Amino acid sequence: MWTANEIAQLCYEHYGIRLPKQGKPEPNREWTLLAAVVKIQSPVVQACNTPDKPVQVTKEVVSMGTGTKCIGQSKMRKSGTFSISSSWQPP
Repeated sequence: MWTANEIAQLCYEHYGIRLPKQGKPEPNREWTLLAAVVKIQSPVVQACNTPDKPVQVTKEVVSMGTGTKCIGQSKMRKSGTFSISSSWQPP
C-alpha cells in the first residue's frame, strides 16, 4: 500500500529533479501551485499468485503542472482579496 505522504514526496522529487530551475519560485520569497497525476500500478500476476504477500506497487509521475497568476501590489485590497476580470465568456 502507499500513503499520501509517499505520493507527495514522489511529486516533490519530480519537481526538484526533473524540472529545470528556470521559472521556479525563489525559496522563502515566492511560491507556486503544483498539480500532478501519478500512475499507481500493481503487477496483476503478483497479486493473483501470492495473495498472502504484500503487493509491490509502482508509482510514477506521468504529468505535472505548475504556475502562478501574479497580480501587483497596487491591485490588491487591504483584505488580501482581488478580482480579475476577463473577456472570456462561457459557451
